[in-house]
Amino acid sequence: MPNTLARCSGSPRDRAASLLVIGLLLLGIFCLRAGTNNCVAQQANTAKSLPEPTDKVLRESERRALIEFYEALGGPDWIERDFWGSDRPVGEWHGIETDADGRVVRLTIYDNNLIGPLSPAICQLQRLHTLHLSFNKISGAMPDGLGECRALKNLWVKGNKITGRLPDSVAVLPELEYLDLHANEMSGPLPTTWNTPKLKIVRAEDNRISGALPAQMFRQPLLEEIFMHNNELTGTIPTTLNPNLRAVLLANNKLTGPVPGEFGGLKKLTDLRLNRNQLSGPIPASLAGAASLQVLRLDNNRLVGPIPAGLAKRLMVFDASHNPGLDPAR
Repeated sequence: MPNTLARCSGSPRDRAASLLVIGLLLLGIFCLRAGTNNCVAQQANTAKSLPEPTDKVLRESERRALIEFYEALGGPDWIERDFWGSDRPVGEWHGIETDADGRVVRLTIYDNNLIGPLSPAICQLQRLHTLHLSFNKISGAMPDGLGECRALKNLWVKGNKITGRLPDSVAVLPELEYLDLHANEMSGPLPTTWNTPKLKIVRAEDNRISGALPAQMFRQPLLEEIFMHNNELTGTIPTTLNPNLRAVLLANNKLTGPVPGEFGGLKKLTDLRLNRNQLSGPIPASLAGAASLQVLRLDNNRLVGPIPAGLAKRLMVFDASHNPGLDPAR
């Protein structure tokens, strides 16, 4: 011990390190004398437990909403359901994340055998920003009440059995950034009114969505990626496009009309796939000036005329096959 204390006379950093070592040694001696079980109990008592809302009414309201969600989706048959329905803080229940106030902010319960319709009671969780329920067996239509989830940023429900159309209320969620509906059984038209100023990514491929592409959706100010391939969309492609668009995948639909020349003015666009539709007219010469474009799929349409000079050579992927009216590439 004297030698250890002598070393404490060095720099402030050395002294602090030495004192920490001494403290750990003393703690070890205490543990040996008092018994290991006592030490473990002391450490457990000093650990912070997860917080819960101090307002009892609020606390019970969030618990009720979670239990309603649990019961509607066959909770007793979930693969993992640790502590659901118990008196433990809800932040300890499987798949739930809470904030510093104990309020529920995230539900991550994917690939967990959730079966049945999605309950709108989930929107009683007023701070919920992420709902990740992908790869389950959720069925029925999405409830209009999802529009009450005003804090929702991420709505991920891919790989379920959801039917019906996307509720209009979801298309006006003010905080929504990422909407992932792909690989479901959704049908009907998309909402025509979109007011999602923070929306970046829309994924709704591999459904049976029909009707026209909403022009307002393509104009959302932060929108970067649209994946709507493998649906039953009809009508023309909107021509007023957000300049932030990087990827637009609309293949395998029933879209008609021309390929918008406005795509050529998108400086960030890297991936444009419009193949397997019924598009007509020429390939816009402006596409040759799309500086970031790497992938362009236009095959299996009804396009005519020449392929713009140099377009095929500078792209990583270019396919305009199965357009009988097109002239050979130059």
